[in-house]
Amino acid sequence: MLDRIIEILESRSNVKRVLFFENTKIRAVYGHNLFLDIYYNPDNNRYDVSLIFNNKRVLGWDNAPHHIKVSTHPHHRHEFSRVFESDVKDLIQDVPKLLDYVDKFILKYKLLTE
Repeated sequence: MLDRIIEILESRSNVKRVLFFENTKIRAVYGHNLFLDIYYNPDNNRYDVSLIFNNKRVLGWDNAPHHIKVSTHPHHRHEFSRVFESDVKDLIQDVPKLLDYVDKFILKYKLLTE
C-alpha cells in the first residue's frame, strides 16, 4: 500500500526526494526546511500526515479520535493551531487530493524559498 503513495510522491515535480523509513513512514522532501511526513499503519488503518516547515507542523491530517466535536470525526485537518473537518477518509485513495492541497498551501504561505 505504501508503494502506491511512494509512486505518487515520486511523480510530483516539486518533490525533490522520497525516503522510506521502517514499515510505516514516508518522507517527501520539498526543500531543506520543508518536508511531508506520512505515517500509515495498515493493521488499524491509522494515519498521520504532517507538513513540516522549519521544524514545526504547519499542516496535517490524521484520524486520531481526539477531536470529537469535528463533524468528520475521527478524520480532521490541522492548519497551524486550528482544527478543521477533513475530506480525507481513505489515505491511500485520497493521497492525490491531499497533495494538491499541500501544493496550494505551500504556494499560499510561500513556504518554498529555494
